[in-house]
Amino acid sequence: MTPFGGADLHFHSTVSDGVESPAELVRRAVAAGLSVAALTDHDAVHGVPAFLSAAAGTGLVAAGGAELSVEDGGEDVHLLGLFLDPEEPALIERLVWFRQVRDLRGEAMVGRLAQLGVVLDLPAIRATVGAGAFGRPHVARALVAGGFVQSVGEAFDRYLATGRPAFVPKAKWGLAEAIAAVRRAGGLAVLAHPVWYRDPDELLRRGRDLGLDGVEAFHPDNAGREEDFLEKAATLGLLVTAGSDFHTPAQPERTLGVRRLSEPLWERVAEAATERRREAGRAALDLSPR
Repeated sequence: MTPFGGADLHFHSTVSDGVESPAELVRRAVAAGLSVAALTDHDAVHGVPAFLSAAAGTGLVAAGGAELSVEDGGEDVHLLGLFLDPEEPALIERLVWFRQVRDLRGEAMVGRLAQLGVVLDLPAIRATVGAGAFGRPHVARALVAGGFVQSVGEAFDRYLATGRPAFVPKAKWGLAEAIAAVRRAGGLAVLAHPVWYRDPDELLRRGRDLGLDGVEAFHPDNAGREEDFLEKAATLGLLVTAGSDFHTPAQPERTLGVRRLSEPLWERVAEAATERRREAGRAALDLSPR
């Protein structure tokens, strides 16, 4: 029997702000020796079918979900909706609306840059986005390609970060709304990279009371805090997940598989995910190797 290679349950493709296609991510996951991989694009699930199809014959347990952008008390919070049904009608309707609004947001950012004398080709950026979700990384990469900045980081620092001249706020979910949407679609609601937040302990407590299922204890940014989040998960009765948050090979510290869930922890997640699908009355979840 092949040894368990770990589970990476958080990474991104070209369907949102990643630079590799869902099919390319399957190849990367297999090369990394992962046993389980779940594609979680930002506010998007329409890359999941291609990801599952590309995994056929690889032996990978391939799954999907989404990373939802949430506003909670003035704070930007990210919620992973893992193993949800990508065909749940209410979820699809809401995500389509978000993509439309974010396309207008992207147009507004390009417009603000033009007012600063930084002219980008909006149709070309939209062509790059394709059917994905238009976000700041797309504008940042266009700024680099146009020679206006040297790096994506500089693009954010000079133009796109909160408070910078081309920043435009993003439409977001409410926390209770997002958790309810994930559960209705038969998924597990998991707080991503908890170290990002002002008071992660309080956020986890409130989230648990709203139906939060788990916390991403293992994430590159959680270094030095992972044991803390494992203890908090045990105290609150939450599941534990792991994810690399891979977007691009240009960030080697977030290469696919750099954070992996062990087999015992994965088995708990898989059991809960299977039961959630059943409770929600959605299509049964297939977690067999492809």
